[in-house]
Amino acid sequence: SQGDSIIAFEKAFAKYCGAAACLAVASARAGFYMTLKVLDIGDGDEVIMPAYTFPSMPAAVIAAGARPIFVDADPETFNIDPLLAKEAVTAKTKAIVAAHLFGQSADVAALRRLADENGIFLLEDCAHSAGAKSGDARVGSACAAGFFSFGIGKNMPCFGGGAVTFDDTEKAGKLRRMVNSSQFPDDFSIHKKVLSSLPSWLLTRPGIFPWTLYVGARVLSDLGSDAMDRSVEEPVEETTKFSLRSLGRMSNLQAAVGLDQLEKLPERNATLSANGRRLAEKLQDVATVKAPLPVEDESHIYLYFRILVPEAPLFRKLLLKRGVDTQRDDMRNCAGLDAFKRFAVKCPIAESLPETSIELPNNPFMTLADCDYIAEAVRMVAEEISGGSKVESA
Repeated sequence: SQGDSIIAFEKAFAKYCGAAACLAVASARAGFYMTLKVLDIGDGDEVIMPAYTFPSMPAAVIAAGARPIFVDADPETFNIDPLLAKEAVTAKTKAIVAAHLFGQSADVAALRRLADENGIFLLEDCAHSAGAKSGDARVGSACAAGFFSFGIGKNMPCFGGGAVTFDDTEKAGKLRRMVNSSQFPDDFSIHKKVLSSLPSWLLTRPGIFPWTLYVGARVLSDLGSDAMDRSVEEPVEETTKFSLRSLGRMSNLQAAVGLDQLEKLPERNATLSANGRRLAEKLQDVATVKAPLPVEDESHIYLYFRILVPEAPLFRKLLLKRGVDTQRDDMRNCAGLDAFKRFAVKCPIAESLPETSIELPNNPFMTLADCDYIAEAVRMVAEEISGGSKVESA
């Protein structure tokens, strides 16, 4: 749980991101909450944030004593809309949260100007985007603080853990004192995280998955059960009950793994980006499907490849029959959740996304041929659902 790898990882990750300092923490949500405390954001303060996000983010704002002010998503990128964010600024606003969803950087330049003009903090949620760039700078470097996640399914998995980057060492020093006052994780919890990942690793091997999980997924899909989805999702009610027990430190083992993962990150992101561009290019003219645009620069690493489709449950079922496993949208329109009804506002884009968005496979082990197969399967399903007729691209 303790050792020199933690400090080594903090220095290496700060240098990679181009940030003044970095602190390793137990999770991104823990880092977000503690940073709100470091910045003295609390009672009576407002934090402008995306409505379309993971519920743990507004839950952390509420736990800190502040009010989440929800802003609708940009219909093209799904990130926070800077123009709507500008309209939401009041005398009580203390911070704006820019989330780089699915690996695509938000409009940091516009949000940076907005923050500077109003004397408020810009915070970046980089949980999906380690290594992505906004302009010439990596995400997490042009803000008061940026939050990173190293959980399973991320492009830098470290058996969990997270990091916070800062634009100055004074803020980092305050957070370090807070982190140092918390306990290191116990050995049992560390071993549990490592061991719990082994079944997933084993069952997703190419020679094992087709005869195990895929068969189970097909059977459950035919029965109309969502058990497979629920097995990999964190229940919404849990993410809205922000737990102070999640605060604290990253373990030395996680940091040691992080140093190794950081060396692999550029190549991994390059593969993710190449796959994402290939999928995007192939899907641009598919009827009734809205896919992200192909991006040549590092502003989008396509960590999670989301598309908008008609009849999402049926679309997924038909894709699965063609050998393409997908995931339903695990983000939420937090402005419409009962847990945050005190802060409810109308956000029509954020409201529509969870019902129409699905995630296609993309990972560093896929090839361009895999991408072509997936794209063709999407095309066939889209035509089947629309009765086989060609219509103009969405």
